[in-house]
Amino acid sequence: MKALRRGGPWRHVRALLASLLLVPLLSACAGASAGLGTSSESCFTALPSAYKAVGSRAKLLGVRLLPAEKVKKAVLGLPGGDYKALCLLAFELPDAKGEYRVVRRDDQVFGDFKLVAYSLQTKKVLKVRDRASLPMRFAHEISIV
Repeated sequence: MKALRRGGPWRHVRALLASLLLVPLLSACAGASAGLGTSSESCFTALPSAYKAVGSRAKLLGVRLLPAEKVKKAVLGLPGGDYKALCLLAFELPDAKGEYRVVRRDDQVFGDFKLVAYSLQTKKVLKVRDRASLPMRFAHEISIV
């Protein structure tokens, strides 16, 4: 009777059921898709080159993997090439006092930004462009259209 009070034979069944429920959950966390959950994840390899191009004081706002045509509109003067998709990285630069200041007006965000176009094919920064506003959304705290 003592064994039944502690769970007896059902103790093993409950443990087995619990492990069967946890296995799919844990394997999903450790699977191949356990990265950032974004198609832009491959662009994070561009960070060292992009920081070298914009300087270490720049603050990363976001990284996007976009069709080449969309990047060409945001970063004028890209060198020619047969690019299907390019990485676009957005950085905010500090002002003269070393502070990061972003001003939101309507659906736009203004500040001192740098956009970096990077090719995953050539593993090179294609162009760095100064911008006073961001052409698209890069970060949750800076929501623009």
